[in-house]
Amino acid sequence: MENRYEEQNKPISSIKNQYDSNIKQQPLKIGLYANKGRVVVIDNNSPLLKNLSLDPTFSKEGKAAHELFSWLINKPRIIGETKKSYIASTLPESQFSGFKFHSKQGIFVESFNSPHEWIDGEVRAQAQLADLLLPSGEWHRHYSIVVLPESANDKQIELIRHWLELTGGSLLIVKDKQKKISASTQQLINELRPVEHIELASNTLENHNFQQVITLPPHTISSLKLTDELRKNSQYFSVSIKNTNNNNILSLHDIPITETSSWQKIAHSIETDVNRMMVEHQLPAVKISYEKNTLKLVGENIIFRQFQLKQTKQVTSRYNEQKQIPQILPILVTENPDELPNQLVVGAITGKLPNIPHIKGYKILEQPKFGRLTLNNITNEWQYIANNAKFKTQSDQFDFIAILPNGQESQPISIQLQTENAPQHRIPGKRTFSVQNPIYHEPQRRYHPTPSDMQIHNIQLAQTHLQNMTDKHMSLTANRWALLNLEITSINAAKSPDIEAIISNKERKILGRIRLTGPDHLPKILTALPRQPNVSAQDWHQQRFTAPLKGEWIQPDINIIITVNGKPIITEETNQYGVFSPNVTLDNHLIVHVDSHSLYQQGHGVYSSSPLSWGKEAATILPIGQFTLYSSPATVSHPSLTPYMTGTNNNAIPFIHPHYDNPKEIGYHPNAQVHWAYNNSLLYQRANNADSDYQYTAIEIFPSSFDNLYLILGQSFHNHGGGIHEPSVMFHEVFGHGLDLPHTNAQDHNNQPTYPYHPDDHGKNPAYNQSRQYYVTYHSPHTFPKQATPTMFPYFDSFRSDAYDAFLPHADAYNQKIHQFLNDRVRWQTNKTKGLDIEDGGFAGDGFYQRWDQIRKQWVILTQQNYSKYYHRIQIEQFPHQRDVPIYWIQPQSAKMADNTLHPYSTITVNRTVGSLPANYHNLKTGTGRQFYIYHNYALTVTYATPNGLLTEVLQIPHETSFNIADKGELVQFTIHELNHKKELGQLTSRYSNPNSLANRLLAKRDGYTLPPHLLLDNYWQGAPIFWAATEEGVVDFSTGKINIDKITSKSALCAKWVENGRLHQQYFSLSDPFGQDRQVDTSMNFIALNHLNTYKTGYLLENTIHHQMIETPLIADINIEQQIDISDLNLSNGQHSFWVTLVTSNEQKQIQEKVPVESWYFSVQQNQLTIKGTIDSTPGLKLDGILIHIDQHLQDHVAPKLIWLQQNNQNPTGQLAENIEFLDYNRPVVFNSGSVLPELISSIPEEEPSSFYSPTMSIPQHKQADILLSA
Repeated sequence: MENRYEEQNKPISSIKNQYDSNIKQQPLKIGLYANKGRVVVIDNNSPLLKNLSLDPTFSKEGKAAHELFSWLINKPRIIGETKKSYIASTLPESQFSGFKFHSKQGIFVESFNSPHEWIDGEVRAQAQLADLLLPSGEWHRHYSIVVLPESANDKQIELIRHWLELTGGSLLIVKDKQKKISASTQQLINELRPVEHIELASNTLENHNFQQVITLPPHTISSLKLTDELRKNSQYFSVSIKNTNNNNILSLHDIPITETSSWQKIAHSIETDVNRMMVEHQLPAVKISYEKNTLKLVGENIIFRQFQLKQTKQVTSRYNEQKQIPQILPILVTENPDELPNQLVVGAITGKLPNIPHIKGYKILEQPKFGRLTLNNITNEWQYIANNAKFKTQSDQFDFIAILPNGQESQPISIQLQTENAPQHRIPGKRTFSVQNPIYHEPQRRYHPTPSDMQIHNIQLAQTHLQNMTDKHMSLTANRWALLNLEITSINAAKSPDIEAIISNKERKILGRIRLTGPDHLPKILTALPRQPNVSAQDWHQQRFTAPLKGEWIQPDINIIITVNGKPIITEETNQYGVFSPNVTLDNHLIVHVDSHSLYQQGHGVYSSSPLSWGKEAATILPIGQFTLYSSPATVSHPSLTPYMTGTNNNAIPFIHPHYDNPKEIGYHPNAQVHWAYNNSLLYQRANNADSDYQYTAIEIFPSSFDNLYLILGQSFHNHGGGIHEPSVMFHEVFGHGLDLPHTNAQDHNNQPTYPYHPDDHGKNPAYNQSRQYYVTYHSPHTFPKQATPTMFPYFDSFRSDAYDAFLPHADAYNQKIHQFLNDRVRWQTNKTKGLDIEDGGFAGDGFYQRWDQIRKQWVILTQQNYSKYYHRIQIEQFPHQRDVPIYWIQPQSAKMADNTLHPYSTITVNRTVGSLPANYHNLKTGTGRQFYIYHNYALTVTYATPNGLLTEVLQIPHETSFNIADKGELVQFTIHELNHKKELGQLTSRYSNPNSLANRLLAKRDGYTLPPHLLLDNYWQGAPIFWAATEEGVVDFSTGKINIDKITSKSALCAKWVENGRLHQQYFSLSDPFGQDRQVDTSMNFIALNHLNTYKTGYLLENTIHHQMIETPLIADINIEQQIDISDLNLSNGQHSFWVTLVTSNEQKQIQEKVPVESWYFSVQQNQLTIKGTIDSTPGLKLDGILIHIDQHLQDHVAPKLIWLQQNNQNPTGQLAENIEFLDYNRPVVFNSGSVLPELISSIPEEEPSSFYSPTMSIPQHKQADILLSA
């Protein structure tokens, strides 16, 4: 939008000056690191941070906070736009919470449920950030700002220095005066180049689109306008009011309406009841009136947050389909998305455009299609009144423009209203972890004689636990290295002899020999493990003889002989020849998916420990060979809930919703939120249907206003679980119950304990951490001399270890039980040669599946011949046949009312992501794909927008509750019908329309899948001009959208092009087969422009003018680009131009490919100087050949765009910083018995972080730990 935010173009020092009187004791330091990264150092109690909670539209303080973060983000930001900027914070959520920030601040914070105070040298502080920030990191979300505390450790600062200099990112250091600043942080601050007069990123860029999306309550629970039917059905009202400081001051729920004979009497009844409560709370009265078919609520210095009209309806019991239950449900919900103060209009949708002094005014650019729009030119408030009670396509759109002082017009200001959510675009990060053979420096031979008083005590092996050979829970994982530990003493402390281990396979073929490391003199006595939580292996091994046995040696039925000066030692663990054979079993590979949600709260996401780096710890402490972790970026969800342990009589109600329901009626709903997390993981498992995969849904709970005796933290069953984002809870659920482990106090059907030790004990064997070279003794400083509470104890204990561990390892008996459980699970493997699926003959799609054969002790590939031996009920077609491919995950959530309609809280969630697909579904129209299966009773009719027009398929699906489908383009719509054995479609069960889809807008007046007589043709779309063209002249009247049927041929089509935030969109629509049921569009045809003809140029120019420009910045993922280019040679004509970017890559065959970016790009032109600003997409491993800038005036004329080719200057790489990928090398081998420093007891954790568990609803002291349940 051109020059519409000039008042924001002022020195950053003005932010200082505005608050000079308030922050003299809290200095704000601003500087540049390496002349590239922007850094702000601020006190934690600074008003600038606190004022992030204020609306920057109405508050000068809130606007100043917005400006500070705009300087850090260094991108054009306009208050109110939908686009968010992401911040990665290492502070606790309680200290830097996006939940508290105003939505118009436009930021989303992500933090970690992990330690927040790290000692120097602790690499895990660095690892939790590396994937998120670095170009080669396995993460698909870009972070503009990182937030560090003043006590950041040396490893964090080391990574941040590299990131700032490499990418040009920004850093916010939040200082706490009560804490000491770390030396590393202070050194970084000392190196900053002070900044005093840097201006904010210009928000006047002429090609900056503005789009605001207002998501209204679902059409199933709300009416867009006041009707007589609504009046007659209104029985109750609810209202929520807060003050201008964002504090709730009044909430009334389900108040009976005494008179409904007219809207005026309803208004009077509601006003009377509300003011009665306002007087009780000593608040000024409100005025509620009915005018122009709307209810108007007016007050002083308050914000009406929500208003509802409700009705009692009969719903079907979820326990008994024949039983009906009354439930009070909303029939109208009016919310205040812009949080306009002092008034709320019910029966209309209202908003306000920015009051900017230099703008002369606004005018309506394009009216909505399904309502009437008015604009108050004095207050800049707009009002939308719908034509009907419901949107036919669940959305509408309209546009404004700003009139500038010179009479010019800005870019479109586009506002979209929608009652359905668009698909969430969430690409998971992926990492594969394993435990590599350590680096071992074998000792030299000593040639000392064998002492006569030498006594052998124990032969022990360790992978996850240190165990004797006679231990009944001994169980090693094949192909994973193992510690060999030999305990020997000598009364006379004799010189140590040479000790060697010889490993052979079951055919007695020697696999390897290795000499053990030990002390120069045999110890007289052996010291026991200290009673401290963690013990350095190097320290404890000083009295023992140890060596690492290579992973390739650890196989079923191996034999080991230990020799002293060449002579085998014979003990009770060996046979008469000195041979012992440890129990070695399968090396299963776990594939784990973790999903993170914040429920009903905007602005913040929290990860369990970290998104990806904790996978190394899990791979180490679990008895597995490999661990693949998928972690999805955090999101905000507003699901309907199934009542769970509410303490009320409403457990039989199908759905409740904390956002709309009376809190007294739904009781303590956090338990229902945990149950939703469990069900979400179950739905994921149902969609993917592979027992090789595991899923955990982690949630940030929305607090309840009621207390409850029991707080459920998690629930799970085989392969899936859900709960809070506490690492111990995740480990308990998905790596405990998900792997078939019961609680430690569980009993079998004979009332006998299933756990071999005391329920709050781990047995005698310590855990061994191969990756970090220490022992976990299970001792806790909080419960000494008792052990720490086991992870599988049913009540939560926050203690994990004193070494920053995310998890407390299971006891050895439970790791053995995990082995036994994995015996009956498949293992998925990639093809040895990419693209060549020969291992199973293509039986299961890409890759192949294996099952463990316990008799032969080896993996067996599943084939057509042996599959039924293992699986009798599950078809192989339901297993994932493709992995890591673009998909849509669809989750309808529905229940029935007494009249057989859908429950109003029924929802459909659509995720656009990367995941797995089963064998191709049976296509009911073409007969292709898998065979028709008579027991699959549902049909999916799905429409995509592809590069060649719309495409519609009709597929048989196994069930309606959760399934994956291929991503063949933008999802336009789908329906789900019941299906009989004759392939006939029956009753409609679900329907979804994507509110962002242009196709749904264009074809809004359709009836079924035929072409409507009128099309809805907009001049503007998503904040930009949209350019239309047709294959025939006169086939459509653009002003009315009327179709000329006589001119339509089999090849007739429309083409739409528009540029949104520097990205070109292009879509085609057939007029003969609009939904692509039989054919698609021939895009090579000539298209004739239909609109914006004032900028249309006649004639043809098919060749592009290319301007070459070198750039010093490396063209890799996550890099911020800011480049000025002299474009005087391009001879651009007068008038507005469209600018867009494509990212140029080349494949293995050196073929050039252009990719539409995910991130936004911005342009401005001043005196033939083009400024381009943007960020290269956060795509792992992305490397570009160049960035192509396109410049065009009319997107549908025949004049080719002018091009600027940005290319990295590889001829003069001096000074270019290369990415340090060692930060991402989690699988690097350790040095065996290394002297790596173990973190001390976490004395550096501040006292205000208590060991008692904290939940969003209450602080649980130690004596109430038993009230917190972990459920199987």
